Amino acid sequence: MTPVAKIVGLLSDNLDRLVGIVDNNICAYKIDNENVDNTNVILVVSEDSDGQRNMGNDIILSTIRRVSIMFYYPINFEGDMDLIEKSVESFLHGYGIRRYLNAGHVMTPDDENITNTLKFNYKEEEETFNG
Repeated sequence: MTPVAKIVGLLSDNLDRLVGIVDNNICAYKIDNENVDNTNVILVVSEDSDGQRNMGNDIILSTIRRVSIMFYYPINFEGDMDLIEKSVESFLHGYGIRRYLNAGHVMTPDDENITNTLKFNYKEEEETFNG
């Protein structure tokens, strides 16, 4: 399973444990063309480059996987952005997925959304293959 599929699945399956995130507003790699939600936050999950690998006897034992979650808020968003982001961060932390970067809120010049990117990493044990 790819890191994006893992994170999208975890978040989508646990909406009841997240603050301010609605069904169909968690996207892989890009905002779905059908999603024109101008009132709620939209999350876009993407992969970052892998981190360190742990090796033993020339076999990869584990890899640090990295993902980015970009939060898109409408310009007139009235919810608590910090609370939404902290709920996602806290939830993922319970699965051993740790935030290592918070880029901060910025406004996009093209469509004037407010965005923030959180970056996470987690250790993935590699399956060994006998070949």
